[in-house]
Amino acid sequence: MINLVCPTLNLFVYHLQEEWVRDATHPEYSGLSILEQFTQTLGQYCGDRSRLSQPNPIDFLEVTHFDKSAVEFEGKLNTENRINGSVCQFALDENYGLTLNLSVDGKFIGPELVQCLDVMLTLIPELDNLPGKLGQTLMVSGWVENPEKDEREILANDVYKALINKGWQYQEKGQFLGGTVFEFWRSSPQRWEKMEAASHLVLILYPNQKAMETGAEFHQDWKALFCYRNKILWAYGQSRELKEQMVAEFNEMSASIKELYNLEFSELKLALQNNSLALSNFIKNINSIEVRQHEIDLNLHQYEKSVQSIAKKAGTVFQVSNDFKFLQEFSAIVKAKYQKQIEQDYASLRPYLNILENLRGTITSIVEISQAQSDRHFQTFACLAGTGIGTAAVVASSSPAWVIPLKESPTIAATLNQLKVPEPWTNFSLALSLSAIAGLLGCLVASVFIAWLCPKRLWNKSDRLR
Repeated sequence: MINLVCPTLNLFVYHLQEEWVRDATHPEYSGLSILEQFTQTLGQYCGDRSRLSQPNPIDFLEVTHFDKSAVEFEGKLNTENRINGSVCQFALDENYGLTLNLSVDGKFIGPELVQCLDVMLTLIPELDNLPGKLGQTLMVSGWVENPEKDEREILANDVYKALINKGWQYQEKGQFLGGTVFEFWRSSPQRWEKMEAASHLVLILYPNQKAMETGAEFHQDWKALFCYRNKILWAYGQSRELKEQMVAEFNEMSASIKELYNLEFSELKLALQNNSLALSNFIKNINSIEVRQHEIDLNLHQYEKSVQSIAKKAGTVFQVSNDFKFLQEFSAIVKAKYQKQIEQDYASLRPYLNILENLRGTITSIVEISQAQSDRHFQTFACLAGTGIGTAAVVASSSPAWVIPLKESPTIAATLNQLKVPEPWTNFSLALSLSAIAGLLGCLVASVFIAWLCPKRLWNKSDRLR
């Protein structure tokens, strides 16, 4: 039966911001770093554990080195198998990352291997909810004894199920330093569409101990390769989410276009403000898609260089068969699908941008017309009021010349007597009344002249753009 000797687990986690090792949303946060939290987790396996009610597969762990960028530890599994491990932070180009490296001495068969992997999982820090995460890759390796036909496939399936709750959906195979390489991942709805988080695993089954020791020299190469791969997947996923968001926002804005011509002036100004904000966000998002496109291009170039470097190095240090077609296929998919899809998305979104810009121009025109109508109404009112007041003032200023004769008129005198207007107030009352009548007549005459002299203007909301 197949044995896996000296199983080794490498977890590569990649993120954007250096502050992520504490809290990317609060860089001033002074709590424990990831490494400090990890050392506290290791503390439960340190010291006197004889009082524990239940046995633990890890007998003890001891931190042998600790600084700001790395923690190294060692211990024992089931009192027999030695454990060595480390957690390290690193910077790679503009990206940052964290690696967990675990190795266990000994041979493991079937359920023993699953138990060993379960123990390794307990030592992985909690990283799922940390901000700025680009992605992660699990790599498991070891050398095999007495493999029979198809047993490598069975072993690979068991490893994936032990480390990832859901079974794999897609698989690629290759050869590295004479050993078999399995690559597994989950994706929906299509093979290379949207990679599920934390579903990528690479398993290397070396043919012997020498090959495994040689393979350990490629740790930095794999770290770089998986960084570029995860960055490509992240950038593509971000571009697809941005496109869906932009289409949804555009459809929401489009649904309100028909209502523009029935809005009041204050509502129109609010609609203009909302449209300007939507246009600004749309421009920002479409620029972000272009940035993601550049990120994919750059990281694909770096990815291909890494594949070539690994292939060249593997062919030099160990003269055995190598097959990296499974890595090269990813490059082909990025070129044929990811890059083409983003180009199509960008091209399809440009007309949306033009429509939003035209819509803003339309709303601006409606607002300007409404403002002009409001100004015209005010000017007309001011003109009529001024004419009425002026006419009344003229009549009032000439009252001494006509009030006394008018007051002596039999009809006026009878009316004043009937209204019982006191004598001191009769002159003022006549002047005020006639001035008001003259002012109203002046307003009426002025309105007739304004309607006749001025061209017809748009008055109704429904006629704004006719």
